[in-house]
Amino acid sequence: MKFCTGCGAPTGDDTANGAASSGSQRDGTASSEKRAPGTGNASSGSRPGSDTQTLVDSRPMAPTIVIGPAPKKDPSRTAKSLAKGALGFLVAVAVIIIGVWTTAWIVSNFNSQAQIEEVDNTKSKQMIALVDDVRNPNFDEIIADVLNKSGRAEDYSFLQEYTDKFNEILGDEYTDEEKLFCDCCYYVWYTEYEAKRYDWLSNNSGILNYLYIGKADSYRKYADTLYDMLIGAQSDTDLKNIRTYCIDHKIITDKK
Repeated sequence: MKFCTGCGAPTGDDTANGAASSGSQRDGTASSEKRAPGTGNASSGSRPGSDTQTLVDSRPMAPTIVIGPAPKKDPSRTAKSLAKGALGFLVAVAVIIIGVWTTAWIVSNFNSQAQIEEVDNTKSKQMIALVDDVRNPNFDEIIADVLNKSGRAEDYSFLQEYTDKFNEILGDEYTDEEKLFCDCCYYVWYTEYEAKRYDWLSNNSGILNYLYIGKADSYRKYADTLYDMLIGAQSDTDLKNIRTYCIDHKIITDKK
């Protein structure tokens, strides 16, 4: 030992150091002499198999996959998604309903006028508006008020009131077709009025209700049929058919 293992002071023993150096040299020589033939040294080139080792080391490593428990779903997020889906569905349904209603309204208003060239368009619209007025379900209250004579003068005539309205729309100057159209509109209006009147009587006449049930059903059928005929009229022939229908079912009396 060149130094004391206890205190670290030099021992002055060069023999041990020389022996160790000599032994190392001999071992080195022996190791060099005992190297396997054909292996070469570091300066003479690559060792056999080094190319294969290089290819192996240069291959890309596969990514490490960590398998763990699946993430838990957030209930609040799921509820929000369902709410958005439901809202979108309701909006879509609302759009469809509005579209259908708008289309029906346009078609209804387009059809609620006679397509007769000889009849002034403005007059036909105003006359059919009076017919649509009495066909309105809210008009039942007016019929009830008329039949009960509440708030009405004794000489008041509901039929005369609307007769005057039709004549006012017709005016002082009119064609034969316009006069016929005005009469037909009044026939349809009157039939609807009778249907509502008999319906009210069949429900408000006590033990005599049965006397008006048949009339109510008949006039309801007449009113709906005549209204379709009026809306679909395209010539004076169609208007004459309305008048004939009213005479055949005794809604009006034929004046010869």
